Amino acid sequence: MRVFASEMIKKMMGRFGIAEDEPIQNYLITRSLEKAQEKIEGFNFDARKHVLEYDDILNHQRKIVYERRRKILLGVRKDIEEKLAEMFEDDEIRKILDDKKALLGEDEFYSALRRLLLQAIDMFWVEHLEMMDYTRSSVNLRAYGQRDPLVEYKKEGLRLFKEMEFAIREEIARLVPHIGAGMFLKEEEKLKEMEKNVTLVGGGENKADNNSNPKNSALKSPTNEEGDKIGRNDPCVCGSGKKYKKCHGR
Repeated sequence: MRVFASEMIKKMMGRFGIAEDEPIQNYLITRSLEKAQEKIEGFNFDARKHVLEYDDILNHQRKIVYERRRKILLGVRKDIEEKLAEMFEDDEIRKILDDKKALLGEDEFYSALRRLLLQAIDMFWVEHLEMMDYTRSSVNLRAYGQRDPLVEYKKEGLRLFKEMEFAIREEIARLVPHIGAGMFLKEEEKLKEMEKNVTLVGGGENKADNNSNPKNSALKSPTNEEGDKIGRNDPCVCGSGKKYKKCHGR
C-alpha cells in the first residue's frame, strides 16, 4: 500500500482513521489492494527472472567444467588422451608426453597427469568464478552507454571462459616436462609425513620417557664434592660462608 496505492486511497485511509489490523470491506480499497499485490508479485517475478538469466550463463560454464573433471576423476585413459589431444596440437608437447610415459610407465604417468589436470582446472576455475562475480557486479554500469547488461555479461563471460581454458593449457604445458616419480606423493606417504610432523612437534613417546626418567630430570638433589647430600644448615657449596638454606638453597 505504501508503494503502489494511489493518493486517494491513502487520504481515505487516513481520514477515516482505520487501524492497520482492522479488516477492510470497502470495494474501492479492496480493489486497490489487489492491484498493489499484483504489481508487487510482478516486480518480484521480474527480479527473479533477471537473476536466473544471469545464473544460467555461469551454470552452463559450470556444467562444462564439471563434466571434464568427472571424466578425469574416473581415470579412463581414453578420456585423458582425448583431453590432451584436444588441448595440445604441438608436436613438441606430444613428444614430451610420450617420453614421460615411456620413462615412468603408463600407470604412474597417467596417475601424475590426472592429478596435474585436476590441480590446474581447480585453480583456474576458482579464479574464473571470482572474475565472473566481479563482472556481474560492474556490468550494470554499461546500461548508461545504451548497452544491455545481460548481453554484455554473456560476452564477458565467454571471453573470460576462453581465457581460463588458455591459462589451463599454458599451466599444463609448463608443468608436463617436470612430471616425475616424486612429483606427487601417494596418500600413504602424505599420512606418514603428517604423523612424523605431529610426533616431532608434540615430542611423542620419547619426550614422555625423558620426562619420566629421573636421570634426565632437571630437578636433581644438591650434593657436595664428595657426592654426599647437602643439608639445609650445612655451608653452601659456593664458598660464601652462608648456610645452604640462606644461599643457593632458597
